[in-house]
Amino acid sequence: MSQASRPYLTIVGWTRNDGYTQNYAERTTHAINVLLRQLEAHRVPSELIVVEWNPPVDRPLIADLLGPVKNENVTVRFIFVDGKYHQSYRGWRERGLPTVAALTVGIRRGRGVFLTPKALDTFYSESLIAKIARRDLDDSCVYRVDRCDVQIEGHDWLGVSDGVLFDLLGRASVQRHVRQQQSPQWKIRDLHTNACGDFTLLSTERWRQMRGYPKDTTVLGLDADSIALHAAAGYGAEEVCWPDDCVVYKIVQAMTHNQRVMQVWKPWQQHLDRWFLEKNKRDLGHTFRMLLDYPKRRVLGMESVLAPSIERNFVAKATRFARNDVSSPINDEDWGLGDVDLPERILSRALWDAG
Repeated sequence: MSQASRPYLTIVGWTRNDGYTQNYAERTTHAINVLLRQLEAHRVPSELIVVEWNPPVDRPLIADLLGPVKNENVTVRFIFVDGKYHQSYRGWRERGLPTVAALTVGIRRGRGVFLTPKALDTFYSESLIAKIARRDLDDSCVYRVDRCDVQIEGHDWLGVSDGVLFDLLGRASVQRHVRQQQSPQWKIRDLHTNACGDFTLLSTERWRQMRGYPKDTTVLGLDADSIALHAAAGYGAEEVCWPDDCVVYKIVQAMTHNQRVMQVWKPWQQHLDRWFLEKNKRDLGHTFRMLLDYPKRRVLGMESVLAPSIERNFVAKATRFARNDVSSPINDEDWGLGDVDLPERILSRALWDAG
């Protein structure tokens, strides 16, 4: 691909019109249109890739609901993943969309110089878009920002101007997901993993080196965003955290993901863990958790799937990346369904896009 036909930025989102939250389709299409207006206003040569995973047969596609769009700077691509691919994941009956698998499909097909995942119903602050629009990103860095959770009563915000909306978002913030220090006991890099799935911007080439997000045989995708951030650092990317006014806004509707995750202990594991604490052998206890994979985790509403412990699934990998050991890729060679020719629809083709 020539540089002339390559966008500066790829944003990858996922969706499934299954009524996951109240007014989901309306909220998502509204947020997409806000994003497109921002990218146009700042003249960012970009593409938005939306992966519609396992679309319900009894509901319209989000691509149809979004309707025709016209942009000079933004190409809008929808990629569709048939439900037959979804059935290979444990827990597929309870959850219709494995987020990290859908994202990895989009990452594999991204054309931008830089790329970031994005939940489609979130909003980028104007300062964040303006920062990207300067087009001075460094391909040796991985860029992070905070996420601000917002509560707005009702759905009146769907009908307001963009200016009024961002004023509401700025005033209604109830929680800011700031950088949290990683546990020194874990002996891993101290990276800004808090809500990093909402904005992890790095070069597309490095995403390809990493092979997108880590492979997960379940629909849960636990720890995947944090693992990817540590993998980026392991592949040589230096973390850069942007100023406080560069944020991602998320309008909160119900329980957050972390509130739905619970640890599952067996009696012998609790006994062993208490023994390590009593003997002041926390490091040894941590090692045993990684080796024996406990306590495992369960997500509320997903009782059929028992996920690995955070020590086995995340810390063990992050420890390896802290040593810059990238000898074991986090995904297969055919990552992102790379061996499948997936149907695609282009809703808008930018001037930079030669087709």
